[in-house]
Amino acid sequence: MSDSVNRPGKSPHAFMREALGVQARLRAQRFAFVVAARAAEAEALASSTGYAAADVESYFSALAGQCPAPPPPLSPWRK
Repeated sequence: MSDSVNRPGKSPHAFMREALGVQARLRAQRFAFVVAARAAEAEALASSTGYAAADVESYFSALAGQCPAPPPPLSPWRK
């Protein structure tokens, strides 16, 4: 088990409360992520623009290699 459970002065109840607090924060973060993703999807559908997957992959590959790279161009995807 975790060292925090076996630490003197920390009751199992205190450990459980801490663990539940962590899980509650993670749940709130996941919820915010889903809300942001849905908003981004709605914006992309409304604007009919997006980024080509190959351009995005090249961009992130350059950044991962610590090379300067311009962001990929935004282009229309619906006629």
